[in-house]
Amino acid sequence: MTGFTVPPRSDLRWLAVDLDGTLAEPLWTPGNPTHSIGDPIHANVIKALDAHLAGYKLVVHTARPWTDYEAIEAWCRHYDIPHRRIVCGKILAAAYVDDRAIHADAPSWMPGAAVR
Repeated sequence: MTGFTVPPRSDLRWLAVDLDGTLAEPLWTPGNPTHSIGDPIHANVIKALDAHLAGYKLVVHTARPWTDYEAIEAWCRHYDIPHRRIVCGKILAAAYVDDRAIHADAPSWMPGAAVR
């Protein structure tokens, strides 16, 4: 009997999407570390849904602490935000420089689509 193998994909199907200021109106700041989550940014929720329907797996990532995990999960469920994971506690920085970055205001969040 042979083992089960899956051939590697030619493309990465995970998208990391920030919570505050990307999916939700920003309420949380380092000076105001509230547990409340803002209203959804509807245009960006649509982009998240489009990416999900195109086969991308969304990870909601945030600088919020892990103690906010259940509130984030409930918020995502309430607003039907498709997500596979929630990751809390990214480093708090003035800006993120990333070679795979797509701005939240881009017309699409799918890799390659925003530059076409």
